[in-house]
Amino acid sequence: MKELIRQLTIPSGPSGYEAPVKEVIHTLVQPHVDEVYDDALGNLYAVKQGASGPAAKTILLAAHMDEPALSVIDIDDQGFLRVAPLGPLRASTLVGARVVFARTGRRGIVGAEHGVAQKDLEFSHLFVDIGAASLDDAREHVRIGDAATFAYGFDEVGADLIVGHALDNRVGCAVLVEALKRTHSGYTIVAVFSAQQEVGSRGARVAGQRIHPDAALVLDVSPVGDTPKSERLALTLGGGPGIKALDATMVVAPKVRDIIVDAARLADVPYQIEVSPRTASDAGALFLGREGIPTGGIVVPARYVGTPSQMVHLRDVEQTVTLLTAYLGQLQ
Repeated sequence: MKELIRQLTIPSGPSGYEAPVKEVIHTLVQPHVDEVYDDALGNLYAVKQGASGPAAKTILLAAHMDEPALSVIDIDDQGFLRVAPLGPLRASTLVGARVVFARTGRRGIVGAEHGVAQKDLEFSHLFVDIGAASLDDAREHVRIGDAATFAYGFDEVGADLIVGHALDNRVGCAVLVEALKRTHSGYTIVAVFSAQQEVGSRGARVAGQRIHPDAALVLDVSPVGDTPKSERLALTLGGGPGIKALDATMVVAPKVRDIIVDAARLADVPYQIEVSPRTASDAGALFLGREGIPTGGIVVPARYVGTPSQMVHLRDVEQTVTLLTAYLGQLQ
């Protein structure tokens, strides 16, 4: 799993520019499924056929490919770039961050106007320095509307912890890729590697309308509450996968959540319950699709979500794959 996650964090994939990530995933899943295709919005679909006949059912599994980014909204006469967030970023965490532009590969550093206290920083105070000497020089490398993601790569911290700028949500993508290799289910599995989650779950909304599944399950990361003076959240790093109870977009029906809990118990996987009222996921968009789709979620606990360096525990990742495989295996 470590190497798979590393491979998935190499390409830059800001919302709306997920193609490089999609190409890697396409190569990884194609040998293990019956069909792979995409849509106009940029979602990637991988289909693994289950039972056939009039009683056949379909489950949609979703993991978003995109990562938070900065979008260029202006370039000044000195060649500094003014930016706006694509996704849930906080200005106060970005000063000094290194970024790379998805279209050209140009790198830069986030700076802030002098005299503004860190706690008061807003995006109007930030700029990106790409080393340009003038407006014309900057325009040779970056255009208005170009998007930049963080340029921190993938690192190991200790034996079982990994850190990366795009673990939200390449970890969920890795779990889904690995589950497609291991899983056999009575349901037809449609794995959706979704686009533009960070800006409103746009890809998931389209996928839910297109597939008409009998059920859906979202794979993502979720913030923990185990660091000093952190927000009071029940998830802890290393405590096992989180089973979604609610987030900002939906409340999971108890009967849906209980099926996942039962799978965890049968597979002897430790689990936690995710209650995350401040975060959004693709679950809400799928849940409201068509006449309503029974939707649940499994999350990998993560520290420092929404920053250039996110952290997960490899044991949590492996146990999430085990739980997902067990859940799918019991669907008949």
